[in-house]
Amino acid sequence: MKQAVIYIFMSICIVFMVILINKNEKTLSPKVLTVDTYYSYLDVEGEFLYIDFYLSTQLHPLTDIKSYGSTVIHDEDDEKSLHLTLDNVIFRHQETYLNDTYYKYTYAFEMPVLGHDFDILECYLETELTNGVTYDFYIGSLSLKTVVDDSEHLSWTSLSGIKKPESYLSRLHEITIDYEKLDISILSVSVGSLYDVSFEVKDHQIILSIPYQAQLFNACPITITFTDYEVEVFNYFIYINDYEVLKQSGQLIYHYALD
Repeated sequence: MKQAVIYIFMSICIVFMVILINKNEKTLSPKVLTVDTYYSYLDVEGEFLYIDFYLSTQLHPLTDIKSYGSTVIHDEDDEKSLHLTLDNVIFRHQETYLNDTYYKYTYAFEMPVLGHDFDILECYLETELTNGVTYDFYIGSLSLKTVVDDSEHLSWTSLSGIKKPESYLSRLHEITIDYEKLDISILSVSVGSLYDVSFEVKDHQIILSIPYQAQLFNACPITITFTDYEVEVFNYFIYINDYEVLKQSGQLIYHYALD
């Protein structure tokens, strides 16, 4: 009888330990987070295209550029795609989200020079590692724009951008261009290919109003078209640097479990 009780007790302990091990394995399984973001660039040779992701560990092949085989951006139906050449994987900082620590990394890709505009409204990044594992992450929207700067109408001195008042979301609400000279009227202004923006010119400032969408948007190029159809181009510029993006992004965050 005593031996039977010991046997039952040991069996219960083993089952309990197996449950704990499985639970810990699930808890320790590395995760990737991406945040729905509008990425906008000019396809200028020698520049870089940056895409962010968050990783729950710093000990994973995704942090090592030597682990990558190929990378492709594509739409949901794989009808539109573009191969990218990865130049670097950059560690940025760490953040806390839902009581877990995440490490922000940025892919730096060589800028593809297409000679035409390229837009994907619902964009995914597919990476194939040298170990044969493939990941496919939703990143948001991507815009590559080809523009030739052929104007000298504007002599500007500074750029700045702000969020919407009382909003913590890492999204531009307004961009201000300070200038010394503007000798012709402005016909239109765009930030990338997906957003046409309203603007106001006063007191040696051009103030751009960015329409709201539930999507991060903290950096972009600017294209100003004048009434004679000449164009002034401002290259990619980061207006907002946030260090608690995950905390403020809520439903814009996409979760992925890794192998």
